[in-house]
Amino acid sequence: MQIINQVDLKRMLNIIERIPFFSNFSMQEKNRMVCLNSHFIIFQKGEYLIREGDQDSAFFILLSGTVSVVKGTSLYTIARLSPGDFFGEISFLTKTPRTASIIADDTVLVVKVNKEMLDSLGPSIRDKIKDSIIMRLAERIQRLNNILMITEFDSRGIRKEDKIAGSKNEESSQTQA
Repeated sequence: MQIINQVDLKRMLNIIERIPFFSNFSMQEKNRMVCLNSHFIIFQKGEYLIREGDQDSAFFILLSGTVSVVKGTSLYTIARLSPGDFFGEISFLTKTPRTASIIADDTVLVVKVNKEMLDSLGPSIRDKIKDSIIMRLAERIQRLNNILMITEFDSRGIRKEDKIAGSKNEESSQTQA
């Protein structure tokens, strides 16, 4: 892990400009983010950015590189994240231990966001960060709902409830006959 103390303003702005998380930010707000250079961190391949079970009050926005989200001692990979994704937001919001580990797949650049950083950014940027988190969490919930709906269908395309209701209707018609 290497905290970047001297940021190339132009280079960082170029990177942030391409990240969807910052699409609603004005150029002035992006400049403000970049000026907080002590929050930019580089991790090398194989380094842990987050360890499952740790207590921490920050989340990270991935600016370059890829990371793996892993669970348990066997390090089962549950997701791969790329630039624009963020992670650690659940612990940041709920003040609970980390639910998974994050490991760098290659050299990665992140911005670490904690309460102190948010407080120093001012209400406009803080609201945009919160809005981005809320939007992404809503997308995740919708994706999980879609997965749950798909699992409700059997291989013939009949929902489990329809199948149960159909069985009951067949039973009642046989009883009436």
